[in-house]
Amino acid sequence: MATYRATAKSPMNPEQTFEYLADFTNASEWDENTKSCDLVSGDALAEGAEYKVVTSFAGRDLTLTYRTVELERPGRIVFRSGTAIADIEDVITIARDGDGSKISYEATIHPKSVAKLLDPVFAIIFNRVGDRAAESLRETLASK
Repeated sequence: MATYRATAKSPMNPEQTFEYLADFTNASEWDENTKSCDLVSGDALAEGAEYKVVTSFAGRDLTLTYRTVELERPGRIVFRSGTAIADIEDVITIARDGDGSKISYEATIHPKSVAKLLDPVFAIIFNRVGDRAAESLRETLASK
């Protein structure tokens, strides 16, 4: 199972940061790997929301359906997606940091069946993709 972890700071308070990150349509703004992210059902700030996400991974564009599975205002957001070969989970935690917030981001790929053999390759690619997304998140939040 490949896992990527990163932290970022936001000048926004935890509630504002939560509102921004819980609306996954904003991912195309803060994740340079995300080409588009559209809400396809539900309320963007409610559990059960579904998003059509086009992302770049390993040199290919992938279209994924992400679902908001957990929202604990203002401290925790969980999104899940999956493909035929892997399930994906993104967990975002938000804590007060002075006048702003500290964000911890953890993304995990859970390979299925034969894809488990590719886990070391997933880890290498995932770290590259994650580093780009984390830097983009830091820059975007700093400008808010």
